[in-house]
Amino acid sequence: MMVDDDRDSVSIVWDCGTAQVQRLGGMLGPVWFTLPDGRKIQPFAIAPWADDETPEHAALPGIMRRLRGEWPCVPFGAPSAPGGLPESWRGAPVNSVDPEFHGHSSHHVWDVVEQGDDFVVLSIAYPDAHPIRRLTRKISGRPGAATIDCELTIEARKDVTTTIALHPVFRLADEAGQSEIVADFKFGRVLPFDLEPGVSRLTPDAEFTDLNHVPAKTGFLSLQRLPFEFDTEELVQLCHAGSPVRLIDHCEDYEISLQHDRYLFPSVLLWISNRGRTQYPWNGRFTALGVEPLHGAFDLGPDIGAWPENPLAKSGVSTAIKLTAGEILNTSYSISVSGL
Repeated sequence: MMVDDDRDSVSIVWDCGTAQVQRLGGMLGPVWFTLPDGRKIQPFAIAPWADDETPEHAALPGIMRRLRGEWPCVPFGAPSAPGGLPESWRGAPVNSVDPEFHGHSSHHVWDVVEQGDDFVVLSIAYPDAHPIRRLTRKISGRPGAATIDCELTIEARKDVTTTIALHPVFRLADEAGQSEIVADFKFGRVLPFDLEPGVSRLTPDAEFTDLNHVPAKTGFLSLQRLPFEFDTEELVQLCHAGSPVRLIDHCEDYEISLQHDRYLFPSVLLWISNRGRTQYPWNGRFTALGVEPLHGAFDLGPDIGAWPENPLAKSGVSTAIKLTAGEILNTSYSISVSGL
């Protein structure tokens, strides 16, 4: 059910931009960055269904109703291991850390605990039985720069081994192939099943070392230049990934730079949504790129991430983080826009 607070947001303003922060999901976006040449760039994807007023929309999960911009996910991924996994991905013990996809905080309304002209601090308490006690995030405009700085604090209530991620979703250029991903990584892996059955084109569970040469069901596919002319949905994990990750828009001549802690988030998940989902609310109209710093195994959730026998963990990729009762984990990251 939609709640009255779904559309509640707060604004921050600084000398190089303005931003909206939505209380539902603690989602950042839209953000208008002002470049030195006077241009204003809004780089985030905003769901085209966000303002629908129908029973169908009201019945959507909280994370979906007004999907936008960037937000943290603790835990990250599915509540339990999905069906249809290949044999090598099966066998994880079931712990059911969180019943909601991408975690409690992605679906519920955050509290505004402090606000100034150029910053806001939000917090959300988790249910009493949850191993996570609270998330707090501070979002600030950086003086003199077209940059948003974010700080995230995770407070653990109990000992837990779980997955965490940041979830920026950026809009893509209007013309095919005019958004360019620039990312350093040791190797990548494709989700071990079709993200969208009958639509996804990459070879499930395939490995690669070059975004320009990713195994597909009919040869190879380049993921470096987006969007595609064809419709698809893809998910790939870049392992031992560096920071920053950059996204260049060659139509509007600007570049996004996502700077994060590559040790806390040793992978980056690329979610390519290219009009491949036709059911409501997607309706074949959503084109965006998720660039998601990750400590996990795809979006398969904490059960598989915490399982040391999952194929990524066995290949030397850390896919879960251990938190102890009472621990407070802090991380900071930034999103900047510059002209070409």
